[in-house]
Amino acid sequence: MTLLTLHAVRLLGFADTGAVAARFSQDRSVVESVLIEAGINGFVSRRTFAGSSGWLLSNLGRAENERLLSKELDATGARSLAAAVHDDFTDFNHGVVKACSGIQLGTSSGPEATDVLIGALAAWRPLEAQLTRQLPRFDGYSLRLLQALKQSANDAAWLTATDRDSYHRVWFELHEDLIATLGIQRHI
Repeated sequence: MTLLTLHAVRLLGFADTGAVAARFSQDRSVVESVLIEAGINGFVSRRTFAGSSGWLLSNLGRAENERLLSKELDATGARSLAAAVHDDFTDFNHGVVKACSGIQLGTSSGPEATDVLIGALAAWRPLEAQLTRQLPRFDGYSLRLLQALKQSANDAAWLTATDRDSYHRVWFELHEDLIATLGIQRHI
């Protein structure tokens, strides 16, 4: 429970208890207890910013999250699989970053960029299927990416907005999940 709770805070960046619990479909009251204990241990802190209250992971919490993720990889025997999936992911990550940046800056056409995002989703799907056999917490990224693409047909903000589960936001979270799992630094 501690692993998923700390990891949800890391992936979400700043989130209230309900969002932390929802990220991995955990019981809210149990997550609240874990967060309070994690706060006592210095792993998280509760902050208010711009009228919103939420949890933030501390440096100590980040280190604890990475320790628990490493332990999970060892227990499941998924370290080499996660590394291989990450290597494949990096092959198409640059295209997604470039497409999303182009959309945000208005330097690429919507259809051209959307084609890149659709291709990246198609490439990610089999990797997610492989990974979730050993690490079930990776399940759902493909569905969230697909939902964002479907929503973007009526509202292009679903491609890159930060106020919703947009394609770019989900992709960024997926990338963070992979690098956190492997204990490596983000590279574009």
